[in-house]
Order: sequence, then C-alpha cells, then structure tokens
Amino acid sequence: MEIQEADFVQYLTIKKRLAPKTVDTYRIRFVVVKRWLVENNIELTKLSFESFLYKLKEEELSNAALNTYIQTVKHLEAFCKDRGLKTGFTEGIESLPKTHPEIVILSVEEIEKLLDTHLEYKNRNGVDCGDLDRKYSILTMFLAYTGARFDEAASLKVKRLDIPNGKATLVNTKNKQNRFIYFEGEIKDELEKLVRDKSAEDLVFTNSKNTKVKPGEFNNDLRLRAGRAGITKYVHAHLLRHSFATHLLISGVDVTMVASLLGHRDIQTTYETYVHLADDTLQRASRRHPLLRRSVDPREIIKITKEVLDNLHLDTDDRFHVSFFQEEGRLRFELSTSDLIREA
Repeated sequence: MEIQEADFVQYLTIKKRLAPKTVDTYRIRFVVVKRWLVENNIELTKLSFESFLYKLKEEELSNAALNTYIQTVKHLEAFCKDRGLKTGFTEGIESLPKTHPEIVILSVEEIEKLLDTHLEYKNRNGVDCGDLDRKYSILTMFLAYTGARFDEAASLKVKRLDIPNGKATLVNTKNKQNRFIYFEGEIKDELEKLVRDKSAEDLVFTNSKNTKVKPGEFNNDLRLRAGRAGITKYVHAHLLRHSFATHLLISGVDVTMVASLLGHRDIQTTYETYVHLADDTLQRASRRHPLLRRSVDPREIIKITKEVLDNLHLDTDDRFHVSFFQEEGRLRFELSTSDLIREA
C-alpha cells in the first residue's frame, strides 16, 4: 500500500478534524490492514478488503470491532479521493449490526458508598499527593451527578464552569457540539473550593502533578474505592455515565431529554444503549395509555404512583416533611415543606 501512515494521520487531523483519540484509533487499524496486505502481497481492493473482514469474522471479532475497521477504510477511501489515488475498495460494504453488551449499572446506594469512601495517597517521587483523594473524589461526584464523559470532565476549564447557576459548558465534545451539563447540591460547594485559587484557563480537575487526569490512573482510583466500599461490580468512569442515564429513565425522564443531557446527536443511540435497561419502566409507562389503563388492576396503579413518589426520595430530603400510609388498595400521602423553608 503506497499510503503513508503520517500522511493519513495528517488528513484525519486537519481535513476531517477528528479528535486525537479517534485519529489514533484509526491509525492503529490502518497499520493492521496495511500489515495484512503486505504479508499477503496484495493490494487494497474491494475483494481484498472483504477477505480481510471475513478473516476477522472467523476470528470471532465482535461486530463493533469490525465496524472500526470498516470506518477506518471508509476514511482511507476518502483520503485516496482527496489525494487523487485509486478508490472503490469499500463499495457495497456497510457497517455490521451493532450488538450491545450487557450494561451493569451502579445503584444509587452503591454510588453513595463510592462517594463516601476515601483513599490515602503517599507522596510519590517527591510529589505531594496528600490532596489526590479529594481531587479524585470530587471528579467522581461530578461524573456521577452530570453524566459527562470522562474526557469532557478532564478537559473542562475553570472559565466554562458556572457554579452559582449550577452548570458547565462542554466544548470539543464527541459529537463536536457544545452542550450544557447541570449540577446541584454538595458538588457546588466542592467545585467552588476546588477552583478557588485557579485562573480561568486552568483545568478544573487535575492529578497530583496538576496536569490533566489520565483515564487509566483515575479508573485505578475508582476500582480501589469500589473494592474498599464492598462493591463487586467492575467499576470504571463510563459506568457512572451509564448509571446516570439509566437512573434518569427509571425516574421517568423522557428519553429525548436524557439524550440531550448525554450529548447524543442521534436519539437512536440513547434508545439502543439504555432503554432496554429500563424495560420495567417502559412497561409501566405503557399502562398509562387511556385504553390500557382501564384494564390495569387498580392496586397496580397505586403501586406505580408510590414508586414515582419513592423515586423523588423526599423522605431523605430535610427540606420536606413527608408521610406515607399504604395498605392493600389504599395510599395516603402527605407532603409539606419543613419549618426552616417556611420561615425563610
């Protein structure tokens, strides 16, 4: 193959304007394809690329992994067209159907345990790590409360943080569209303390060297916290995003709103990734249709009402006085603001 790796990387970076991590993914796939062609002493054609994909399929590579190669070679075809080289090797080849691995989310209780767990870091190579637990704990809280992707949070600058209004502006996102994320409560106070002595151009979240947090080091921290908290699930930064989205859906938030909060350009992505996790919620939602509601056991409607109220967690919010009385076929609910709120 006459295409040079450096030239392909330059094209992806400058003309396609892809993020560095995405460029690196395509670069690695490009190297694999090129090596296979050289080893077999063949040129890249429609037939040879089809044979390459068939070989990977026989090796039981997932459709998701195969699609990364298909997308790489589609970019390669665009590159060749741009450079006036031979094209046509992706004709008739489409992305394979996506298969969704089972997503295991963290419960609200597990997230709270994670946030309540702390680690002690010793100084390393002369670097003071005494504040590292606090830094990573606040970053964990931020991811859990906002559903931001790890790199979106790790790249966030102080100037794009609006603490009084409880929101931040994310730029250079995965879909290349700026978006707002929102937060309330304890995280506001923690963020305010975290950025108090920083300048507008500084990163909000940093490691012990006050540089950008790397995903590997942060995920190691998360797994240590999870183990100490007694959480046996495989915990990583993106699991906090999965949990955030699923809990919103289970709480009855419309999927279009969830898609917007997550920054999904195509709402189908949200459907395909998360809606199946809230299957019971969808089934109960269908029962609200006027034609179906007539056939639903009245006790089931009372149960659904109680679950909606439970999802608000008003009993743990000291701003309210709340009481429930429930027995078979009967629900009584009283709600009022606390004395402190009324006096204010």
